[in-house]
Amino acid sequence: MPHESGRIYGSFKKICIPESMLLDEAIAIRTQLFQIKSNWENGILTGSEVTYQLVLLYLEKRVKRHPFLRMGQKLPNRNSSKEFLEVVRFYGMPDTVRYALWKWHIGEWNIQLIDFNPSSLEMLESQSKGIRYATISWDHALMGTLVEGKRDAFEHLLHDLAHAYMFFREDYDFDGQKKFFQSMLDDYEEYLIYLEKDNTFKEKFEYCISDMNSHPAHLSAYWNAIRKEAGVPILTAETKN
Repeated sequence: MPHESGRIYGSFKKICIPESMLLDEAIAIRTQLFQIKSNWENGILTGSEVTYQLVLLYLEKRVKRHPFLRMGQKLPNRNSSKEFLEVVRFYGMPDTVRYALWKWHIGEWNIQLIDFNPSSLEMLESQSKGIRYATISWDHALMGTLVEGKRDAFEHLLHDLAHAYMFFREDYDFDGQKKFFQSMLDDYEEYLIYLEKDNTFKEKFEYCISDMNSHPAHLSAYWNAIRKEAGVPILTAETKN
């Protein structure tokens, strides 16, 4: 959470602005936001095209000098989004975000843009199918407020793209992650009784199934650790019957 007690930190702190400035920013770019939103809702822009336009809009607003970088070479035409995403770097953020957006844009990664905050179960269901959601909260963007009191709408979207990179990257075993999440989905109802009576376990469980993308070996290790900590039995074919 990059906004806490007036402080900004985290991977995107260079391009985050104080909460007190979000409303003025929203007012300044509201016309463009409404246009992008309308174009998406009317099927004129795809999810990746919407995200690309939002990155351009916010970065140019927040970074006064050199929001887009290309070492020693002229920037390509920004209207050629495929070429732009392939060679340009974005100031103030890990390149994983740009790479995920590029892979999404060329159709290699199944990222889907949504305009609501999905539940942990909805995230689990989507990831078991090999889909990673990216959320743009139009209301928070237009009103200049924080999403869930933690991130502004732009940073919230970037955060989702960073997670998408961790989900789809080859060396993090995409197929293995899908299998892990499918297994968690298959057993989900078996753990409801423990989730209802242990809030700490519930919080860690929901993090595991919705906001943790890593190698499946790491996912399994974390899952085993939180079950052991909470005294939750490991389900086997025998214990399920």
